[in-house]
Amino acid sequence: MGSKTGILLAGSFVVWVAAIAASTTVAKGSTAQKTTNDGVYTKAQADGAKKQFDKMCADCHPFTVAARKKPKDVPLGDEPFFDAWSDRPLSELVTLITLTMPNDGSATVNDAEAMDLVAYMLQQNGMPTGPNPLSTDSTSATIVRPKK
Repeated sequence: MGSKTGILLAGSFVVWVAAIAASTTVAKGSTAQKTTNDGVYTKAQADGAKKQFDKMCADCHPFTVAARKKPKDVPLGDEPFFDAWSDRPLSELVTLITLTMPNDGSATVNDAEAMDLVAYMLQQNGMPTGPNPLSTDSTSATIVRPKK
């Protein structure tokens, strides 16, 4: 019985050491979670979406609370936006847009268009631009308030 316990303890120790080594390797090679302050869209992408935003979104989605035309308008900036979206991935916002916007059913928005619209929203909220357009590869970035 003593030898079985010793073997189990030795095996547990080996597994524990391997787990620590693996986590150390991952920690050294990993990068922090990207956020919207890391430049996840390009200026050209955001600028290109302005016309579409003005046509499909602006009537119901101002960027400030003060700019609301109707009480039901949902601001895409200011406290309401950040209260609803902070610490959530951009992919959730892209999905919401593709599945539900515009909510009057007057048009449809595909994933690429939704990413462009989100890029425009990030621009209007003061998020920095980067070298690559927002794409499915970068929508895991977390929405955070812009750095001042």
